[in-house]
Amino acid sequence: MNTSPTLISSTDEELTNFIQVRDPSSVQKQEAEMAFNTLYDRHAPFLLAFLKVRVASQISASDIAQETWMRAWQKIPTHFDGSHFRGWLFQIAKNLLMDELRKKSTTSLNEDIDIADKQDTTQVYIQQEEKTQLQDCMNQLDETRQSIVKLRLAGESHREISEHLNLEYNTVQTRFHRAKQFLEDCVNQQQKETA
Repeated sequence: MNTSPTLISSTDEELTNFIQVRDPSSVQKQEAEMAFNTLYDRHAPFLLAFLKVRVASQISASDIAQETWMRAWQKIPTHFDGSHFRGWLFQIAKNLLMDELRKKSTTSLNEDIDIADKQDTTQVYIQQEEKTQLQDCMNQLDETRQSIVKLRLAGESHREISEHLNLEYNTVQTRFHRAKQFLEDCVNQQQKETA
């Protein structure tokens, strides 16, 4: 079905008006569908790019995009206030993405619990050994580097750490990078020695 030139030149708000007043009669429904197709053509690539940046590897951006468009079609008549269609569409996508992430984290948590229940003592011993090796290597770092690594692992940015420890930003970056490299080398060396 071809989209009329009038619809192509219409604003998003004008297009959503066609969709909001859709009626089961064939003419109005056809106009609403053509208006929706125009919105889709206009915004689909941006929505997909928006989701691909935010989506985890196990969740399909295209599936969420498709669900977003289905929700938009259903909700335009009752939930769209007539302003900034793309922002409204992206909000639907973000909500769907958050729902999907919650489902995945609940499933993942349940799987982790099942796996933990099945772990044998050998696996637990290996994990404990790796933690001990890492802690031994951490103890070999000077106090400042230990603090930087611990704060970084706690989620602080290099900028926050530099303010927290009263150090230059570049100093924090350099020391963190060197500490990280030292820890990797140290743990690898310990694993070679115990192998």
